[in-house]
Amino acid sequence: MEARGLLKELLEMPGGDQILKCIQCGTCTGSCPMAQAMDYGPRRLFAMAKGGDFHEVFKANTYWICASCYFCTVRCPRGIKITDIMYALKRMAVARGYAPRERSVYIYQAFKETVEEYGRLSEAKMMQKYLKKSPLDAVKNASLGLKLLLKRRMELKVRPVKDPAAFKAMLTKARELAREGEAPAGSSGLCGIKGDIL
Repeated sequence: MEARGLLKELLEMPGGDQILKCIQCGTCTGSCPMAQAMDYGPRRLFAMAKGGDFHEVFKANTYWICASCYFCTVRCPRGIKITDIMYALKRMAVARGYAPRERSVYIYQAFKETVEEYGRLSEAKMMQKYLKKSPLDAVKNASLGLKLLLKRRMELKVRPVKDPAAFKAMLTKARELAREGEAPAGSSGLCGIKGDIL
């Protein structure tokens, strides 16, 4: 029952329903410059998802390794936006605690949280959020942070948009429209993650 529910969730996410169009030709995996580093190529990952093996799907590094180069999408004979499916699977994995404990993921989360909270990027606030999750980097990058501050390349004061509530409402509406298929799949999130980032 859980596998069926997870597949239904995937199909309802922006771009997720395209997985049903996959004919398992392998063009995506053959086109992928990162396939050698992946646990499973996109073709196999999609087959596992359609078959309900979400435990393995969520453990896979495939969507974390994906470079979002869109070679697979351009070459897919069915016109599947494969990268959108990768983003959808990534969101599902993160929601269930499968996010790898890597700095790039923490930066990604900090960026998303900062922009959603303030309506624009504040480097200082983003780094504050990031360093809570990766405190050793504070020590490693303290001199760089000091140099940026001294050269006035990083502001400490957060300058939110004039109406943060309206900005949040806009993001919510964009996500709703994307779920309903009225907006492009990429319009529902920040930083290329299409929907909730992490």
